[in-house]
Amino acid sequence: MTRFLLIFAIFLFFGCTEVMVTIPEFDPPDTEKVMLIEELTGVSCPNCPQGTLKLEELIEKYPDNVIGVSIHGEFLAEPLPQSRYDFRSELANDLEDYLKPIFGKPAASFNRVQQEDQTEFAISSVDLWGQFVENELAKDQTMGLEIATDYNTSSRELNIEVEIEPLINFEGDIRISVMLTENHIIDAQKDVSVIIDDYEHNHMLRTMLTAFDGDGLTNKLTANEFFNTSFSYTIPDEDDGLWVAENMEIIVFVHEITPETKEIYQAAKAYIVE
Repeated sequence: MTRFLLIFAIFLFFGCTEVMVTIPEFDPPDTEKVMLIEELTGVSCPNCPQGTLKLEELIEKYPDNVIGVSIHGEFLAEPLPQSRYDFRSELANDLEDYLKPIFGKPAASFNRVQQEDQTEFAISSVDLWGQFVENELAKDQTMGLEIATDYNTSSRELNIEVEIEPLINFEGDIRISVMLTENHIIDAQKDVSVIIDDYEHNHMLRTMLTAFDGDGLTNKLTANEFFNTSFSYTIPDEDDGLWVAENMEIIVFVHEITPETKEIYQAAKAYIVE
């Protein structure tokens, strides 16, 4: 019996010894490719905070390679009784329709590419989002994109200069889109069975300086030949916590429209007030 107890004690000692688990260190992708995630969301969507958390996680994981925008189209975006604002807009509705089909919200599009083996264009399975980011960032970079800005705090006039550097030749319906987004908007949000009155909404699409599906840029870009364009816009006056220039970002992306694709080739972001 004594021998049995000794063996049992030894077993317990070694069985309870902590085993160090080595977590592989994350290596960021070796690329200057920058992709856009368009999150379809809404304040009346009970599962959308889950999508927001995933979007923030991906932006934090790939700070130099991932840009996000949150789009409050008509579906599940009607204001709550506690809401101060109505985030819906015709522009957001157009984008939501443009990024269909979706199964439900939250949903997200990744560079406007139909992901392999997926029936949805904007993917509502949040657990898959990370893989789709990896898929897009694994592709070769085909374009460089730089933004320069000038903002007059008195007149609130914003001037944007965009420089495009194609790394390969492009021919087709090549378009450019310019979005303005806003962070740190505090308002109600449904979260499963509760409503969070002071939820912080970030990356909120406020307006576009182009058509919702982009403005025609050119039908040909030649490798290593720079292409420049510019935009101007007067930011509306601050109104009840909205249009705060210090909280706003500019998102620019170049994409192509064909019967088969809406693919975004490169995106870039800048702050209105640095």
